[in-house]
Amino acid sequence: MKRFLLPLIMILVFCAESIYTDLVRFPFVSVEQQVVPHFLLLALIFMSAYINQKHAVIYGLIFGFLYDINYTGVLGVYMFGFAGLCYLAAKAFKVLQTNALMVILVAVLSVCVLEFYVYGIQTLIRSGTMTFNDFVIQRFLPTALLNIAGAVILVLPFRLFYISLKKELRDE
Repeated sequence: MKRFLLPLIMILVFCAESIYTDLVRFPFVSVEQQVVPHFLLLALIFMSAYINQKHAVIYGLIFGFLYDINYTGVLGVYMFGFAGLCYLAAKAFKVLQTNALMVILVAVLSVCVLEFYVYGIQTLIRSGTMTFNDFVIQRFLPTALLNIAGAVILVLPFRLFYISLKKELRDE
C-alpha cells in the first residue's frame, strides 16, 4: 500500500513548492532577493539515503522533467540535475553514515550544487543573466538558508516514511 503512497507524496511535495513560493513571504528578505524552495530535491536526496539509488534516480528523472516543463524554458536542466545529484548522493551514502546530520548535510550540499549548476546553464544559454555576485547575494544565500531549515524540518518525517516503505518493499 505504501508503494502507491510514495508517488502521491512526491506529487504533493512538487505542488507544495509552488504553493510555498506563492504564499509565504519573509519580512527579512528584500524585494530583489529570490527564495527558491527545493523541497522536492530534499525529498529525493532523503530517498537516496533511506530507500535506494534506483528509486531516487528514477523519481529524479520523472520529477525533474516535470519541473522543467513547469518552471523552465529549457528541458533537461533539472531532469539531469535531480537525477545526477541523487546518484552522487547515493554513492556518498555508501561511504558516509546515514544518520540525520549527515543526510541533512548532503541534502543541503546538493541544493547548493543544483543552484550553481542551474546558474551556470542559464549563464551559458542567456548572456544577460545576473552577475555572479548578484546571484550569490540575491538568490543563492536566501535559497540555501531556506533549504537548510527545510531539511532540518523534513528529515525526520521522510526518514520514518522511507524506512517503513523500504521494509515493506523488502518483505514483498
